[in-house]
Amino acid sequence: MNIWTFLGILFLALGFIGALLPIMPTVPFVLLAAACFAKSSPKMHRWMRQHRKYGPTIRNWERERCVSRKMKIWSILMMTVGGGISTWLFVPRGWMSRVVLGVFLLGDIVVMMLRECPPEKKGGPGEDEKQCP
Repeated sequence: MNIWTFLGILFLALGFIGALLPIMPTVPFVLLAAACFAKSSPKMHRWMRQHRKYGPTIRNWERERCVSRKMKIWSILMMTVGGGISTWLFVPRGWMSRVVLGVFLLGDIVVMMLRECPPEKKGGPGEDEKQCP
C-alpha cells in the first residue's frame, strides 16, 4: 500500500466519522480522499465519483472547483450547531471554550470562502440550443 492509498483510506474514514458527528466536517475529508485515490487507485476513485451521496460533490469539485450552496449551508449549520452544543456541554467555561468556538467559526469561514457552484439550469440538455424559427 502506498502513501496515497493510506491517506485516501484515512481521509475517507474521517469523512464517514464526520457524517455521524455534527462537529466534524465531512466534505473536505471526502474531497481529500478522492484526490488521494485519484493518484493511487482508479477503482476507488471511480467508486467515490459514482457514490450516490458524495459523487456529485466530488464531480463538482473536480470539474469546477466549487461546492453547492446546499452543501455549504448544511456544513455551516452542522458545524455551528454541533460545535456550539458540544462546547456548551463539554468544554469548561472561560478561555478554552472561546478558543474551541473560534476554531468552529474559522471552519465556517473556510466553508463560506469556497466558491459556490452556479445553479443548475432548468430543462434538459440542449435546452439552450433551441432557437425560434
